[in-house]
Amino acid sequence: MQKTKLKISPWLFILFLLIVPSSLYTILELNSMDDQEELYEGIYTNQLDAVLFSLNQFADDNVRAWINDIEKLNWTEGSQERNIKEWISNNPQCEHLLLLDHLNNNTSIDDTLLNEIEKEIKLKELEINKLNSYFNEGYRKVLGYDLNLEHYSLFVFIANLNGQLQQCAIVVDARRFISDILSPRMQRIAGENFVLSIRHVSSSEIVFSTLINTIPESVTEEKVIWLLPDYSIGIQPSGPTIKDVAQKRAYNNILFLVIVDLVLLIGAWFFYRNIRREINLAKIKSDFVSNVSHEIRTPLSLISMYAETLQMNRVKEEDKKHKYYGIIYREAQRLSGIVNNILNFSRIESGKRQFNFSPVDINDILNDVMRNYAYQIENKGFKVDVQLGDDIPLIQGDEEAIGESITNLIDNAIKYSKEIRSIEISTQINGDKVWLNVKDYGIGINSKEQKHIFDKFYRVTKGSLALHAKGSGLGLSIVKYIMHSHKGDIIVKSEENNGSTFSLIFPSNNY
Repeated sequence: MQKTKLKISPWLFILFLLIVPSSLYTILELNSMDDQEELYEGIYTNQLDAVLFSLNQFADDNVRAWINDIEKLNWTEGSQERNIKEWISNNPQCEHLLLLDHLNNNTSIDDTLLNEIEKEIKLKELEINKLNSYFNEGYRKVLGYDLNLEHYSLFVFIANLNGQLQQCAIVVDARRFISDILSPRMQRIAGENFVLSIRHVSSSEIVFSTLINTIPESVTEEKVIWLLPDYSIGIQPSGPTIKDVAQKRAYNNILFLVIVDLVLLIGAWFFYRNIRREINLAKIKSDFVSNVSHEIRTPLSLISMYAETLQMNRVKEEDKKHKYYGIIYREAQRLSGIVNNILNFSRIESGKRQFNFSPVDINDILNDVMRNYAYQIENKGFKVDVQLGDDIPLIQGDEEAIGESITNLIDNAIKYSKEIRSIEISTQINGDKVWLNVKDYGIGINSKEQKHIFDKFYRVTKGSLALHAKGSGLGLSIVKYIMHSHKGDIIVKSEENNGSTFSLIFPSNNY
């Protein structure tokens, strides 16, 4: 069983070295900010709670003051109705003062309100009955209920009326209680530092705000009013909250850390790309030297072998001699082509490659190439179908360079063909462009490799094309350079195992 080797990408290694320390620092910094924010938020929330507690305590103290005034009245027989009217007139926030033991005998309350009071008292009977126990222990507790009628609330308490403990209740106009009693106190507490507001919980309506003619969008802290359970007091700083300040600082720090991480990431990517490019370039150069050495060695070996055979007069038949001379000539031509490619590439790289542009006929150049290449084509058993387009205009070009490009494409078509030894070459006019197409029925090129075949030194290393690949990897890159120098282009259409068509495209209007 073959063991699988774990391969770690250099890119991952660089990421680990550069990004992980920064990421750890970012996480630690964020945790530190969270701890500080929680500390400040806790202190700040306690301050807000203290403000809200003081407002609730103030409301409770006012109601206790009312109860004290009630207890100071003389509650003798027959004075009950007079006392109630007198007390109500002094406290316009209150609608009714009720003695719960005589509730059914009260004729001043309309039936709807009376029924709502009776229903609430019955519902809270156990809680109300505990008020006597609280009072006997020295603590006067006041219970507040919402009556679900307009904006009325009910305060229930124990009062000592002329030595008799009575369960009493006050029907309060909650809105007036808020505006007359709570609002002045809220304005003083708020000052310029806070915005205080009271919200009706059931309807979510803001019934009061210390911001004149303005309703706050939100509150930082909110507490239910003890005596008005359907209303809540909210508080918000007039400026940014601690949370806002902490969040802004956190966002700024996170943004800074993200930018640092991105800079490191981009730097790592450039570093990795440059290193990888240098490694690839070194490999390509090494492969190039190896391939060129092999390409040169093969014709040299053949030339040496057949020349030695002829020199030692080992071959007597003239036809064999003629054959050997042909082999020596072809291999010499092949060797010359390799050397020319290298020299041409060297001139291109150094910027010394020059072209002699003149009006040329692409059909004439193709015919010259075919005459010079006829022997090689015939010897390798290929059939070439040449179709020259009619009325092909002259183009401005270097005849030798264009011939070199065509020869390169034909050579590749021969080199990468399989059983079907057929090549189709055609010229045509397409719009304002002159096209020369070289089509073969060989092994083809997959779409992934097509992106790179015009790169210098590039040779396919995978698939069927790699098994047939010979040469230095310079041919197509030289053709591309020649075409760009002619303000033209070279394109390829190919499918693996279905042949290839290379097209040289020249502008026809540059002459």
